[in-house]
Order: sequence, then C-alpha cells, then structure tokens
Amino acid sequence: PFDAAHNRLIAECAVSGPASSTHPAAVVARTEPPDAVRSSPYLLLLWTSGAVNRAELERRAESVRQLRERFSATPIHARRARHDPDYWNKLYESRVTL
Repeated sequence: PFDAAHNRLIAECAVSGPASSTHPAAVVARTEPPDAVRSSPYLLLLWTSGAVNRAELERRAESVRQLRERFSATPIHARRARHDPDYWNKLYESRVTL
C-alpha cells in the first residue's frame, strides 16, 4: 500500500510539472529545502512536489529521526532499514493516529 502510493507520487511528479510560477511545486523549487529534508529522498520528493508544507516536513523529519534513534538497535528494524532506504519513513507513515 505505501509503496504503491509512493510510486504513484513519484510518477505524478515526473509527469506533471508546475503549471505556473504560483503552483506549490514551483514556489518550493525556488527555495532551499531544510537540511533534515535533504537527507531523505522521500521527504525531498514531498518537498519538490509541494504536497506538504515546510513545517510538516520538518516535523516528519524529526519524528523519523526519533524513530531511527529509538529502534535502530532492534534486529528486525535494523535488518529492514538495511534493505530499504525509506524504511524509517514508511514506519512513520504507518503509525496509528487516534
């Protein structure tokens, strides 16, 4: 499910470009992404697509960092993260919100 949504977002960004200079993706393209966002291909994709605002991306990046810090010593998480560079983002996206 997440991989399909992730791939769909990549395809949409590749096909559709900003229609005008006021399109969110065009506005984002003129500004520099936060350092925490640059370290993650998935977050950088969200940044360049304009789908998520800067504050939300920074919050996600910090949450992903905390997940990585807390669970990277757990064998199952460490193994999955080795095989999937976007594992921590996927784990964050799969969280249950109440």
